[in-house]
Amino acid sequence: MSIKERVKKINGNPFVKKSYTVEEIVSLLGITRQSVYKLIDKGCFSAVKVEKGYRIRKDSFDRWLDEKESEE
Repeated sequence: MSIKERVKKINGNPFVKKSYTVEEIVSLLGITRQSVYKLIDKGCFSAVKVEKGYRIRKDSFDRWLDEKESEE
């Protein structure tokens, strides 16, 4: 399944999704949790710490992903 198909699957909820969890990014990109935290630390996309986890801003992640896809 492509990343775009995974995004559509996650966003298939009846409400407009504004953020992703770390686990959703792990699933979308097929990388480890540690890799997601490294991307957050590098500032690749915006994330907000909420209680014990992070929420990655969807618009920021989508922009980053579009940039990465255009580099290929």
